[in-house]
Amino acid sequence: MGQISRLRAAALAALAAFSFFAFVAATPPATAASTGTLADGVIADAMSHLNAPYRWGTDGPTTFDCSGLVYRVYADNGIASRIGSTRSAYAQLTYLRSRGQTSTSGGQPGDLVFFNNGSHVGIYLGNGRVISALTQGVRVTSIYGLTVPFMTFGHTHLGLATATYAATSIRILYYRYATARLNVRTGPSPAYARITTVSRGSRLGVLDAHRDAYGRVWYRVRSTSGAIGWVAGWYTRR
Repeated sequence: MGQISRLRAAALAALAAFSFFAFVAATPPATAASTGTLADGVIADAMSHLNAPYRWGTDGPTTFDCSGLVYRVYADNGIASRIGSTRSAYAQLTYLRSRGQTSTSGGQPGDLVFFNNGSHVGIYLGNGRVISALTQGVRVTSIYGLTVPFMTFGHTHLGLATATYAATSIRILYYRYATARLNVRTGPSPAYARITTVSRGSRLGVLDAHRDAYGRVWYRVRSTSGAIGWVAGWYTRR
Protein backbone atom coordinates (compact mmCIF):
# COMPACT_ATOMS: atom_id res chain seq x y z
CA MET A 1 0.00 0.00 0.00
CA GLY A 2 2.84 2.38 0.84
CA GLN A 3 4.50 1.69 -2.50
CA ILE A 4 1.23 2.40 -4.35
CA SER A 5 0.88 5.70 -2.49
CA ARG A 6 4.44 6.68 -3.40
CA LEU A 7 3.84 5.81 -7.05
CA ARG A 8 0.60 7.77 -7.06
CA ALA A 9 2.33 10.79 -5.50
CA ALA A 10 5.10 10.63 -8.12
CA ALA A 11 2.53 10.44 -10.90
CA LEU A 12 0.64 13.42 -9.53
CA ALA A 13 3.87 15.42 -9.24
CA ALA A 14 4.74 14.63 -12.86
CA LEU A 15 1.24 15.62 -13.96
CA ALA A 16 1.47 18.87 -11.99
CA ALA A 17 4.80 19.72 -13.61
CA PHE A 18 3.38 19.03 -17.07
CA SER A 19 0.25 21.04 -16.32
CA PHE A 20 2.31 24.00 -15.13
CA PHE A 21 4.30 24.23 -18.35
CA ALA A 22 1.16 23.70 -20.44
CA PHE A 23 -0.55 26.49 -18.51
CA VAL A 24 2.32 28.91 -19.12
CA ALA A 25 2.29 28.17 -22.82
CA ALA A 26 -1.43 28.03 -23.50
CA THR A 27 -3.34 30.23 -21.06
CA PRO A 28 -3.30 33.90 -20.05
CA PRO A 29 -0.40 34.67 -17.71
CA ALA A 30 -0.73 34.63 -13.97
CA THR A 31 -0.78 37.86 -12.01
CA ALA A 32 1.09 39.78 -9.35
CA ALA A 33 0.04 40.16 -5.77
CA SER A 34 1.30 43.56 -4.62
CA THR A 35 -1.03 46.38 -3.71
CA GLY A 36 -1.54 49.98 -4.73
CA THR A 37 -3.92 52.11 -6.78
CA LEU A 38 -4.42 51.66 -10.50
CA ALA A 39 -2.50 54.89 -11.03
CA ASP A 40 0.40 53.61 -8.89
CA GLY A 41 0.68 50.50 -11.05
CA VAL A 42 0.56 52.44 -14.32
CA ILE A 43 3.16 54.98 -13.17
CA ALA A 44 5.54 52.32 -11.78
CA ASP A 45 5.26 50.42 -15.04
CA ALA A 46 5.86 53.53 -17.14
CA MET A 47 8.86 54.59 -15.03
CA SER A 48 10.41 51.15 -15.47
CA HIS A 49 10.85 52.04 -19.15
CA LEU A 50 12.71 55.27 -18.40
CA ASN A 51 15.53 55.91 -20.94
CA ALA A 52 14.33 53.13 -23.26
CA PRO A 53 15.23 54.09 -26.88
CA TYR A 54 12.70 55.57 -29.27
CA ARG A 55 11.69 53.63 -32.36
CA TRP A 56 8.69 54.58 -34.44
CA GLY A 57 5.94 51.98 -34.62
CA THR A 58 7.08 49.91 -31.62
CA ASP A 59 5.42 49.19 -28.29
CA GLY A 60 8.19 47.39 -26.41
CA PRO A 61 9.60 45.55 -24.74
CA THR A 62 12.81 47.57 -25.23
CA THR A 63 11.89 50.35 -27.71
CA PHE A 64 8.82 52.56 -27.97
CA ASP A 65 7.18 55.38 -29.82
CA CYS A 66 4.91 57.73 -27.86
CA SER A 67 1.60 55.93 -28.29
CA GLY A 68 3.36 52.55 -28.12
CA LEU A 69 4.58 53.34 -24.60
CA VAL A 70 1.10 54.37 -23.49
CA TYR A 71 -0.54 51.34 -25.05
CA ARG A 72 2.01 48.90 -23.63
CA VAL A 73 1.72 50.25 -20.08
CA TYR A 74 -2.06 50.22 -20.11
CA ALA A 75 -2.20 46.79 -21.76
CA ASP A 76 0.29 45.29 -19.30
CA ASN A 77 -1.88 46.56 -16.47
CA GLY A 78 -4.96 44.98 -18.03
CA ILE A 79 -6.75 48.30 -18.62
CA ALA A 80 -6.17 49.02 -22.32
CA SER A 81 -9.94 49.35 -22.67
CA ARG A 82 -9.74 52.63 -20.75
CA ILE A 83 -7.97 54.18 -23.74
CA GLY A 84 -10.03 52.33 -26.31
CA SER A 85 -7.50 49.51 -26.75
CA THR A 86 -6.07 51.66 -29.54
CA ARG A 87 -2.45 51.98 -30.63
CA SER A 88 -2.22 55.54 -32.07
CA ALA A 89 -2.14 58.81 -30.12
CA TYR A 90 -4.87 60.38 -32.24
CA ALA A 91 -7.12 57.34 -31.83
CA GLN A 92 -6.60 57.43 -28.05
CA LEU A 93 -7.50 61.13 -28.05
CA THR A 94 -10.57 60.53 -30.21
CA TYR A 95 -11.77 57.73 -27.94
CA LEU A 96 -11.48 59.79 -24.74
CA ARG A 97 -12.86 62.95 -26.33
CA SER A 98 -15.94 61.10 -27.63
CA ARG A 99 -16.71 60.14 -24.03
CA GLY A 100 -16.28 63.64 -22.62
CA GLN A 101 -13.06 62.65 -20.83
CA THR A 102 -10.75 65.44 -21.99
CA SER A 103 -10.05 68.85 -20.48
CA THR A 104 -7.20 71.33 -20.17
CA SER A 105 -7.20 71.16 -16.37
CA GLY A 106 -7.70 68.69 -13.54
CA GLY A 107 -5.09 66.17 -14.64
CA GLN A 108 -4.63 63.25 -12.24
CA PRO A 109 -1.74 60.75 -12.03
CA GLY A 110 -2.25 58.03 -14.61
CA ASP A 111 -4.19 60.27 -17.01
CA LEU A 112 -2.97 60.71 -20.57
CA VAL A 113 -1.49 64.01 -21.77
CA PHE A 114 -1.96 64.98 -25.41
CA PHE A 115 0.10 67.51 -27.33
CA ASN A 116 -0.19 69.34 -30.64
CA ASN A 117 -3.63 68.14 -31.80
CA GLY A 118 -2.90 64.57 -30.78
CA SER A 119 0.44 64.13 -32.50
CA HIS A 120 2.14 63.20 -29.21
CA VAL A 121 0.95 61.51 -26.01
CA GLY A 122 2.36 60.65 -22.60
CA ILE A 123 1.28 59.55 -19.12
CA TYR A 124 0.73 62.16 -16.43
CA LEU A 125 2.78 61.71 -13.25
CA GLY A 126 1.30 64.61 -11.31
CA ASN A 127 2.82 67.98 -10.33
CA GLY A 128 3.00 69.10 -13.95
CA ARG A 129 5.22 66.20 -15.07
CA VAL A 130 4.69 63.69 -17.86
CA ILE A 131 6.58 60.61 -19.00
CA SER A 132 6.63 60.01 -22.75
CA ALA A 133 8.68 58.46 -25.52
CA LEU A 134 10.63 61.23 -27.25
CA THR A 135 13.15 60.87 -30.05
CA GLN A 136 15.83 60.98 -27.31
CA GLY A 137 14.14 58.04 -25.56
CA VAL A 138 11.61 57.70 -22.75
CA ARG A 139 11.93 60.81 -20.58
CA VAL A 140 10.19 62.70 -17.77
CA THR A 141 9.52 66.34 -18.61
CA SER A 142 7.21 69.21 -17.71
CA ILE A 143 3.97 69.16 -19.69
CA TYR A 144 5.08 72.61 -20.93
CA GLY A 145 8.70 71.58 -21.51
CA LEU A 146 8.35 70.06 -24.98
CA THR A 147 8.73 71.70 -28.37
CA VAL A 148 5.11 70.71 -29.13
CA PRO A 149 2.38 72.53 -27.16
CA PHE A 150 0.27 70.94 -24.46
CA MET A 151 -3.26 70.32 -25.72
CA THR A 152 -5.39 68.44 -23.17
CA PHE A 153 -5.55 65.79 -20.50
CA GLY A 154 -7.28 62.51 -21.27
CA HIS A 155 -8.94 61.49 -18.01
CA THR A 156 -8.75 57.75 -17.37
CA HIS A 157 -10.06 57.92 -13.79
CA LEU A 158 -7.47 55.59 -12.33
CA GLY A 159 -7.64 57.28 -8.94
CA LEU A 160 -11.39 56.90 -8.46
CA ALA A 161 -11.32 53.37 -7.02
CA THR A 162 -12.93 53.31 -3.59
CA ALA A 163 -10.63 50.58 -2.26
CA THR A 164 -7.01 49.61 -2.53
CA TYR A 165 -6.39 47.95 -5.85
CA ALA A 166 -4.58 44.60 -5.73
CA ALA A 167 -2.37 44.80 -8.80
CA THR A 168 -3.54 41.48 -10.17
CA SER A 169 -3.65 42.66 -13.78
CA ILE A 170 0.13 42.88 -14.25
CA ARG A 171 0.87 39.93 -16.47
CA ILE A 172 3.30 37.64 -14.64
CA LEU A 173 4.48 34.89 -16.99
CA TYR A 174 6.28 32.87 -14.32
CA TYR A 175 8.58 33.39 -11.33
CA ARG A 176 12.34 33.30 -10.94
CA TYR A 177 14.50 33.70 -7.83
CA ALA A 178 17.59 35.86 -7.41
CA THR A 179 20.75 33.85 -6.77
CA ALA A 180 22.65 37.00 -5.66
CA ARG A 181 21.92 40.56 -4.68
CA LEU A 182 20.65 42.10 -7.93
CA ASN A 183 20.30 45.56 -9.39
CA VAL A 184 16.91 46.25 -10.95
CA ARG A 185 17.55 48.56 -13.89
CA THR A 186 15.50 50.70 -16.25
CA GLY A 187 16.67 48.67 -19.26
CA PRO A 188 18.31 45.35 -20.22
CA SER A 189 21.95 46.38 -19.85
CA PRO A 190 24.37 47.43 -17.09
CA ALA A 191 24.44 50.83 -18.80
CA TYR A 192 20.88 51.58 -17.64
CA ALA A 193 20.17 53.35 -14.36
CA ARG A 194 19.52 51.35 -11.20
CA ILE A 195 15.96 51.57 -9.87
CA THR A 196 16.51 49.50 -6.75
CA THR A 197 18.16 46.27 -5.57
CA VAL A 198 16.70 42.94 -4.50
CA SER A 199 18.30 40.52 -2.08
CA ARG A 200 19.39 36.97 -2.77
CA GLY A 201 16.43 34.59 -2.76
CA SER A 202 13.91 37.29 -3.75
CA ARG A 203 11.00 36.07 -5.85
CA LEU A 204 10.70 37.94 -9.16
CA GLY A 205 7.64 37.88 -11.37
CA VAL A 206 8.83 37.75 -14.99
CA LEU A 207 6.98 40.12 -17.34
CA ASP A 208 9.23 39.84 -20.39
CA ALA A 209 12.65 38.68 -21.57
CA HIS A 210 15.31 40.12 -23.86
CA ARG A 211 18.59 38.75 -25.21
CA ASP A 212 21.35 41.37 -25.44
CA ALA A 213 24.14 41.70 -28.02
CA TYR A 214 26.27 39.21 -26.04
CA GLY A 215 23.55 36.56 -26.04
CA ARG A 216 22.76 37.07 -22.36
CA VAL A 217 19.16 36.92 -21.19
CA TRP A 218 17.68 39.81 -19.23
CA TYR A 219 14.30 39.56 -17.53
CA ARG A 220 11.84 42.38 -17.01
CA VAL A 221 10.45 41.62 -13.57
CA ARG A 222 8.20 42.85 -10.83
CA SER A 223 9.66 42.46 -7.35
CA THR A 224 7.68 41.64 -4.23
CA SER A 225 7.89 45.35 -3.30
CA GLY A 226 6.20 46.29 -6.59
CA ALA A 227 9.31 47.66 -8.34
CA ILE A 228 9.40 46.94 -12.08
CA GLY A 229 12.60 46.79 -14.09
CA TRP A 230 15.24 44.58 -15.73
CA VAL A 231 17.60 42.12 -14.03
CA ALA A 232 20.48 40.00 -15.29
CA GLY A 233 18.94 36.62 -15.98
CA TRP A 234 22.11 34.65 -15.33
CA TYR A 235 21.84 35.59 -11.66
CA THR A 236 18.38 34.06 -11.36
CA ARG A 237 16.94 30.54 -11.26
CA ARG A 238 13.54 28.87 -11.55
